[in-house]
Amino acid sequence: MKTTKRLFAAFLAAALSLSVTACQRAGKLDIPDVQDGSGDFQKNMHQSVSPKLQFACETENGIYFQVKSFAYYIEKATKNATILCGKPDCPHEDKTCNARFYCQSLWAFDNKLYFSNDSYIEENGSAVNYGNRIYRVDLDGTNRKAVQNLEFAPGGDISNDPTEPILHRGITYFTYSGILYALPLGGDIEDAEEIWGEKIEDDGSHIVDPNEMTYTLWADEDTIYFMVNLMQSNGTMKDTLFAYDTATKDVAQVWQTPDGSEVGQWETAGVSVSQWYVMGGSIYFYLSGGGFWKTDLTSHETVKLADPQEKTQYGTAIFSDEHLCILNDTPQTLGWDNNIDFTGYTGGDTLYIYGLDGEFQKELSLKSLYEEINGVNHIQLSFFSGDDIYFIVDATTMTGEAGVGFAHHSSLILCCVNIGSGEITQIYNW
Repeated sequence: MKTTKRLFAAFLAAALSLSVTACQRAGKLDIPDVQDGSGDFQKNMHQSVSPKLQFACETENGIYFQVKSFAYYIEKATKNATILCGKPDCPHEDKTCNARFYCQSLWAFDNKLYFSNDSYIEENGSAVNYGNRIYRVDLDGTNRKAVQNLEFAPGGDISNDPTEPILHRGITYFTYSGILYALPLGGDIEDAEEIWGEKIEDDGSHIVDPNEMTYTLWADEDTIYFMVNLMQSNGTMKDTLFAYDTATKDVAQVWQTPDGSEVGQWETAGVSVSQWYVMGGSIYFYLSGGGFWKTDLTSHETVKLADPQEKTQYGTAIFSDEHLCILNDTPQTLGWDNNIDFTGYTGGDTLYIYGLDGEFQKELSLKSLYEEINGVNHIQLSFFSGDDIYFIVDATTMTGEAGVGFAHHSSLILCCVNIGSGEITQIYNW
């Protein structure tokens, strides 16, 4: 999951911020004030394989997400969406809009929303860099306030690939220049506890290190997990999972991407898995073209749960606490040629649903979307919310003739499908 973010985060931050759609002129939003339980890390909301919709979170009644630098709210019961701006008569066109988010993470906790963002504040006619910070806003998008720094010195994190921080039970976990830290939400960064890692030093040359270690953070119950790409003795990189016990403060390596000789071949054999999910002391992982597997992180026993390639040779996937969902899209060469987007996959018209015990449960068709929407070139899985699977439909249309008013138009349509009924819903007003 980190691979996709790593390829596209910098590009999208610049490109998507140039295109803003004013969806509606909302005043005060009627969003229920709901206590968000224990504040556990929302595993199901951190599965997106879409570079177009990376950040989302949920409460009991609704879903919050960010696309094209703006935040939106979906009411779960009605599937109605609205831009997250409680400012009357706001045109939602510039940085003064409450919904203007430049997220690098998005969380719901204790009746508030939190997001992290590089913070530049205009002072005396120039932009002042306050570094990466966490902001708190009300559930309707109002009352934004910076509550925590994520950099010891503004702009001082010299990592080439910034890590998405996470929030778990009131503690933020983040990296700075190669080191993983923990800090109670709202705390002074000088009190941050160092967990693991080696500080990245800059000799002044500012040369990008292609072998720099990158993190993907995760949490389940009392354990914080982090997946890092470690250099092996043969010169190759391999995704490796570590566990941090919040009670004992111990860190241990608990899993590593298996070799092709152990589980068979797949697209990124021996380097990284296609998708993974840690829950209940086990890691579940899907290999596009190579099966659905589970490893017990204590005994290290690995078992194959299913052979999805009997349904589809390749695919992209997302997990929840109950299901694995696989889309039958097809790997292609990276780039924009032939309407292929930067995920490296194209197409996809069928979902295959498995239980986490490996039992095949259901096949869901998305073929009708190709008939209803012009120019669909790829469907991108985003997240589970209960029994609803949310995904982006990426469509491209051409107008005019070559050399005479020719134009390339791209549109994103957010949809969800219910596992039980198979009903597909298009989400409007965003």
